[in-house]
Amino acid sequence: MLAKANRLHLDNDIKRLLKSGKTFFLPQYIIKFTHNKDQKQPKIGFVVSNKVDKRAVKRNQVKRRLREAAREMLPRINNEYSLLIIAKKEALELEYKDVKKQLDFAFSKMKIYN
Repeated sequence: MLAKANRLHLDNDIKRLLKSGKTFFLPQYIIKFTHNKDQKQPKIGFVVSNKVDKRAVKRNQVKRRLREAAREMLPRINNEYSLLIIAKKEALELEYKDVKKQLDFAFSKMKIYN
């Protein structure tokens, strides 16, 4: 579980990020990110919609895998970034090690690591 300080949960923050953030595309995810100089810790949010799967069990499984992978990478992420990870239908097919590998690749390409 992500610490409360690292969760992106305010509606205004999410809308601002969707509107003005940069986008990085992967086959399984869309990652929106923005740089905030005022921020003390990185903030991460997750979206898994009904389009991914109608069953809540499957959507929650995708979210749990994303949360755990992001939690492990959190110390390496620069403090001034906010991220929103949006899952696509292809994310259902990934195992945890593949999720971690995909996120690590994306974060290194986006240059958000310290």
